[in-house]
Amino acid sequence: MRVCVIGTGVIGTIYGHLMTEAGHPVVHYVRAIDPLVARDGIRIRLLDGRTPAAPEQDVRYRLKLVDTLRPADGYDLVLASVRHTQLSALIPVLAAGAGKADVLFFNNLWTGLQPIDAGLARERYLWGFPVAGGGFRDGFLDAALLGDVHLGELDGQSTDRLARILALFDGCGLAVNLHTDMLPWLWTHFAIEAGVIGTAIKAGDPAVFLDSTDWLEQAVLAVREALVVAQARGVDATAIVDAQPFFAPPETVAAGIREQYRVDRAARKIMERHTAHDELQHIFFDVLETGRDLGVEMPALTALAPYVAALGPLNAELARA
Repeated sequence: MRVCVIGTGVIGTIYGHLMTEAGHPVVHYVRAIDPLVARDGIRIRLLDGRTPAAPEQDVRYRLKLVDTLRPADGYDLVLASVRHTQLSALIPVLAAGAGKADVLFFNNLWTGLQPIDAGLARERYLWGFPVAGGGFRDGFLDAALLGDVHLGELDGQSTDRLARILALFDGCGLAVNLHTDMLPWLWTHFAIEAGVIGTAIKAGDPAVFLDSTDWLEQAVLAVREALVVAQARGVDATAIVDAQPFFAPPETVAAGIREQYRVDRAARKIMERHTAHDELQHIFFDVLETGRDLGVEMPALTALAPYVAALGPLNAELARA
């Protein structure tokens, strides 16, 4: 499968490397080619959770960069993993240049689909979600990968392109969690992230947060409020498997989360290495603002807002509202 990855961010670089390793021709579309990256590639220190041993690899990903995206390029798949705030700027680029390629959005979503459908026909795209992460530091990508991904057509149907993309990930050694409720799942996952993000930021250090049942219990309460926001938008969060544990007693959930991150080194590294603070702020404040618009009472989330705002100027006015 001929794959074009949008950009050289954390997620695009990780999965572009995996697809190249599996034998697929992969290029990365960038607005401007960095000559050093074009010459030397990207060094990745990857904690690879596709196997129980989770070995740590230190690899040099020698990627191919292009600065044009044209229908004549003939890609089979365009993998677009961008921040949810960047989608509106990306849609015209994909509409003009992706040609007949399937477009797999591989990131968060908190809006409805209308802004995307306005520029890109629904039959041209589907949605997935990575289970990987990390951050760039000291000239390399310090990252971790778990052994699965999430994927689904937005109408819940089983399609030929879904089968093709499932086979692509399977060939990369990744299990695929197929969803017939992709949009509700995305909104629920986004809400869970908001509660976790706010509490982890208040804790001051991801390691301290993950090792403390007290902090994790606070996170459970914040997540519950965020799930109420998702429910106010029409999502039955109790029907989403990923959300169900958060309705158990907080001390039970907290103990389970602490144990999970004690034994799962890859999952822990994803939490500890995330460096995009403005993205974390956007996720938190998007949920908080939606909750306020819908009249949802959110005392735990509201109390976390000043700590999230302190990361930078983004949406500080919301923290004071």
